[in-house]
Amino acid sequence: MATTLDTTALAAVLKTQYTQSKVNNLVYPSSPVFAAIKKKTDFVGSNKVVALQYGSPQGRGISFASGLANVSTSSYGKFTVTRIKDYAFGQVDGEAVDAAGTDAGSLLNALKKEIDNAMYTAGRNIATMLFRNGGGARGQISSGSNTGTATITLANTNDVTNFEVGMVLNTSTTDGTSGAKKSGTVTLTAVNRNTGTLTASGNWTAGIATAAASDYIFQNGDFEATNSALAGLAAWVPATDPTATTFFGLDRSVDVTRLGGLRYTANAGGPIEETLIKCAAQLAREGAKPDMAVLNPIDFGNLVVALGNKVVYDRLASSDEPSIGFKSVQLMGATGPIDIVPDLNCPSGAGWMLTKSTWSFETLKGAPRILNLDGNDMRASATADSYLFRIGYYGNLICEAPGYNAYFGL
Repeated sequence: MATTLDTTALAAVLKTQYTQSKVNNLVYPSSPVFAAIKKKTDFVGSNKVVALQYGSPQGRGISFASGLANVSTSSYGKFTVTRIKDYAFGQVDGEAVDAAGTDAGSLLNALKKEIDNAMYTAGRNIATMLFRNGGGARGQISSGSNTGTATITLANTNDVTNFEVGMVLNTSTTDGTSGAKKSGTVTLTAVNRNTGTLTASGNWTAGIATAAASDYIFQNGDFEATNSALAGLAAWVPATDPTATTFFGLDRSVDVTRLGGLRYTANAGGPIEETLIKCAAQLAREGAKPDMAVLNPIDFGNLVVALGNKVVYDRLASSDEPSIGFKSVQLMGATGPIDIVPDLNCPSGAGWMLTKSTWSFETLKGAPRILNLDGNDMRASATADSYLFRIGYYGNLICEAPGYNAYFGL
């Protein structure tokens, strides 16, 4: 009989504990949008081609000769979507393993908790980046902050949900879709979630010599190259019209709505429910049937207050875990009811109206999951008396019809 609890024994335990349902229960509560969209785990090969038609033949006219002279072809395009890689790590001290050698239940509970937490960290990053533009920025230093001190304030205080004590950060003058990160890092020692302030272990300029007000903030390791993060809603349906710069190989400027989504800001500053209803009408004009809209919880609260006794609640279910559901407010759009949900990862002051059937989160196998291609769920460290486990995924967010979705400003 074996007397030492080794990585082989631990692997057997871990494999029986982490079903896809278990992973979903850890990740989904932090993101109703991630829960609602389709999940696919067959993103094989080097890329995924998403082909779409954005124009039809335009050779027509009451005049036969003119119609024939103007004959043209249908317009087609394709997004060649590539996978991104995202990792989270955990480590268990060897002494802790030995100390619990006579109480396997206690050891497994402690280990399971650490894996749960690392899985949650990986899932939170998916949920955060689901709303971002692929550059990897988690927030921005406010224009009035003094980086010569240890504490800065975020430009959007509600972005504070994207930061945790212990995070190692770097900054850049750009949002990660261009430019490069600045040299150096700071480590967060405190986060004030009421005021939206981040406190580092020393002055920001002591860790990042050129850190400045209005810099974008990244978790260290997320900005090693441009556009290396998950291509979220803000990448597929940006707040401004796409330019001729290609997105997954396609120039979206030839038809910014059908290839880059709709932008509705005409009612910005007005009643939220009016913005949502008019945005839905604009999408209906494009042939879309939106069925979901997402707001930051602060903006969602303002919507509920504005609706008063007219508010109608419904339940939005997960696409693949029916037991997981979220409370939503339902509004009637031009093409049918729309579930409005709060998502803490959605930036405040804006939101997206979605046609859920056009979206999918596609990966190689599950996401996030324990990475154990060599058969070991845990690995002994070569330089320390500890055991390391890796969690991550390979995949990306994909939209099959950007023109059926919209960004709206509030």
